[in-house]
Amino acid sequence: MSDTFAIVYSALDRVDEDDQLVEPILRLMPLSGVSIATLGDTLSPETIAASDEQIALIDELQFDLSEGPCWDAVGSGRPVLEEAVKRNGYDSWPSFTEAIRDHAVGSIFAFPLRVGPLQVGAVELYDTEERTLDTQAVEDMMSLTRPLSRYVLRRTLELASLPDTTQLKPHARRRIHQATGFVIAQLGLTPDDAHLLIQAQAFAQNRSMSDVAEDILERRTGYVLHDDTIEDER
Repeated sequence: MSDTFAIVYSALDRVDEDDQLVEPILRLMPLSGVSIATLGDTLSPETIAASDEQIALIDELQFDLSEGPCWDAVGSGRPVLEEAVKRNGYDSWPSFTEAIRDHAVGSIFAFPLRVGPLQVGAVELYDTEERTLDTQAVEDMMSLTRPLSRYVLRRTLELASLPDTTQLKPHARRRIHQATGFVIAQLGLTPDDAHLLIQAQAFAQNRSMSDVAEDILERRTGYVLHDDTIEDER
């Protein structure tokens, strides 16, 4: 782990404002621009942060056309690395590639944001020239998606004004606490991340945390690690 990566990861882990997201990423990945956006099965498409108007436009085109690197990254749960998007993009995203044909976009790299089984969105980098990312750069970006995913999901839940679990009856709070312990044991997460995962599952299914906690405790649902990705197991 490089010193720069450690500094950037730490900075992203402490972010509390949208406009603090892009600078640390570009410090590690010196490309033309970066954006963080929500999209997927649960969250409405929205650019949360963008370093410049070009990357914001790239996001908007994908939202409007329902195709592009971000959609593929979110759907597959894997990075999409297109080093020559104008030459190679027509096979995968014909409408999107045609839409950026006259723009200064040479390469696009999209990385999925997920919390457990919940699709949160994507972080996307672009360069005006055709560029490649080496294996270490890809691994670094996938590592950065962890604090980014947590931030984006917490932001979404806060904006949704979900009920305060501290106001629940003691039995319900206790069951949520017990379910959090189950998730910690299953996945080795921190208590905060395990609680967030249960909250995310409740949000995605439009259910209460108490109901999701009961499913976990009664073993009607659970989580497994598969290829370093947390998946819902039923």
